[in-house]
Amino acid sequence: MKRIVMAAATVALAGSLVLPAQAAPVPRTVVWRCQLENGDVVDFVVAPEAARHGLMQANSRAGQVFADQFGEDCDVV
Repeated sequence: MKRIVMAAATVALAGSLVLPAQAAPVPRTVVWRCQLENGDVVDFVVAPEAARHGLMQANSRAGQVFADQFGEDCDVV
């Protein structure tokens, strides 16, 4: 009986360590991507999802400058 209890405790402990590792979210990334006039695509910034707001703000300003000055179309994807 003692062996069964120890085995059950071992399985429960191992399961409690494995499950949280599997449940961890896959980190998402956002990219500030610009398409050049010649058709090439350049990724200027690759950052965690938490940086999306900052990249959106930067794109609203710098993206417009790139479009005006260089003809590049930039988006946050």
